[in-house]
Amino acid sequence: MPAPAHYIVLVRGPGEASAGPFAEATGGLAQEPGWRQRMASAQLVIWTRGEGLDLTPLPDEAGVVLGDLHPMPGAPSGLSPLAGGETGARDPDAVARALLRAHWGRYVAILGDKAASPWALRDPSGELECCRWTTREGVGVVASDLTAAPGWLRPPRLALDWDAIALCLAAPAGATAVSLLDDVRIVPPGGLSPVHGEDRGRLAWDPARLCTPVALDDEAAARELLARVDACVAAAVATYERLLVDLSGGLDSSIVAGALAAGGAAGRVAQWVHRVDDRPEGDERAYARAVTDRLGAALTVVRKPPAPLTPEDFAELAPSFWPGLNGADAARDRDMAQRLDACQAGAIVSGQGGDAVFYQMPTAWVASEEVRRRGPAALGSRVLVDTARRLHKPVWSVYREARAGLRRGAGLPKTATSLMPPALRDLAAQAVHPWETAARDLPLARQLQVCALANTHVVRGDCRRRRRGALVFPLAAQPILELCLSIPVATLAAGIQDRPFARAALAARLPDVVRRRRSKGSLTAYFSRLVAASRETLFPYLRDGCLAEAGLLDRAAVERAFDPAQLIHGGRPNDILNAAPLEAWVRYWQGRAPDSPRAPRRAWTRP
Repeated sequence: MPAPAHYIVLVRGPGEASAGPFAEATGGLAQEPGWRQRMASAQLVIWTRGEGLDLTPLPDEAGVVLGDLHPMPGAPSGLSPLAGGETGARDPDAVARALLRAHWGRYVAILGDKAASPWALRDPSGELECCRWTTREGVGVVASDLTAAPGWLRPPRLALDWDAIALCLAAPAGATAVSLLDDVRIVPPGGLSPVHGEDRGRLAWDPARLCTPVALDDEAAARELLARVDACVAAAVATYERLLVDLSGGLDSSIVAGALAAGGAAGRVAQWVHRVDDRPEGDERAYARAVTDRLGAALTVVRKPPAPLTPEDFAELAPSFWPGLNGADAARDRDMAQRLDACQAGAIVSGQGGDAVFYQMPTAWVASEEVRRRGPAALGSRVLVDTARRLHKPVWSVYREARAGLRRGAGLPKTATSLMPPALRDLAAQAVHPWETAARDLPLARQLQVCALANTHVVRGDCRRRRRGALVFPLAAQPILELCLSIPVATLAAGIQDRPFARAALAARLPDVVRRRRSKGSLTAYFSRLVAASRETLFPYLRDGCLAEAGLLDRAAVERAFDPAQLIHGGRPNDILNAAPLEAWVRYWQGRAPDSPRAPRRAWTRP
């Protein structure tokens, strides 16, 4: 299989004195094996390694796009900055707005001409990584991965930022846009960030601004959702000759499978992979097989008994820019990576993101707008009654919670890892993704959806299977996100079943047994047994490790987390599976970078 694609963009600093360092960095990268120069100007040079990154220059020297661009459904004619003219204005904010309205895809854009310092725009899907820093000599660098850059090109003051490490441990899903290393910044999905300087940038794609009622009735919105799902799935897999599909038997992966078949791509699927637990409650084969039977395909069933994890499993992914949380289930990760090689497949396609986009989350807040509109009369409405039935709560209780869900500005409460000392758990409130910050003025139901969308960026991180092929999540594509954010929450989510709008809109693509299914598979029991099976190796690894020494892990809490009884009755195995990759990451990097003088580990030490 070809190596994953990486890119490095070198940007000249301001002033005449910057010409020499810029030329020297360009010459140095030309000597590095594997890197290919793709574009050069007086202002910037672009290099790539591996295959799969197209370059699209913008007219009038307004910038360049690295990656895949697709037309946005319903975008006005001539809006694209690729058309030039008035839409080809060189102001980075204007170009970013036009690009985001006219296109979607997997890309990073460098915007700005020779008269102004460039800015980096990362598309809202976040599929292509993007970080930036400045060298000691003042050369700006935008790259897919810090660790892919040669050592001489890395930041001059690379150091462990223990403030950021603490946030990542407290609530990793909220910290995916935070660099754990000083002198490096992550450009968040949908973010626009200057290449030079301390300005952290802003969101060019703000999900909160998209949460306005759609100008479509429910039937038209359903037709539009079907069209966008088909278009996004087809475009996302177009460049791959062979695919693996991660088919859980749940609603979202079944929707993706139906779209693959509708677009004629099912014949390129080498395996429809279904992982089955070794316990009856984890056996969802009937649902997955209903999908493949409908497509006339064979289901590849892989058993997933918990294989004990070791420190070596986590150390394998530690030399990464961000901790390898996405590869914590090492046996599954290795198995899928090996299948990519064995099948000569270029990508794994799954329904990741569908829960958030289609609003699977069970909450009384979905009835908030009904309560606002009707007041106490809402107690007899179908929205409240159906929501109460789904949540197994009295209608009056749902009404009270729905009223509370109208609050704005406070933000959602954060649940910190149970492994931290109690005095540090309020750090979770600071682990907030930029999308969550932008959504603070929305009702809580919509904040919850935006938070869930931001959380999907954890599963885009480094892992063994991503090193062997692409991870394709078409349901998290920008056109689907934007449509579902504009559909009222009650329309998306209020009903006896979860995701009722998506079920109805995409019913023709689903086997009846999947469409009517009310239960949702849960991996909690599997992960609990995985952690229990790994106690002998992981307990001392965390109890006596760097995070505990720094005061970020409570040793007594770690011991409780491994207790079998605790794991069976309300345990939180993901706390262990998040802490172990972070521990491995710190152990690796502390031998290569000092502690930040601004945020040293001693700040977290407690008596």
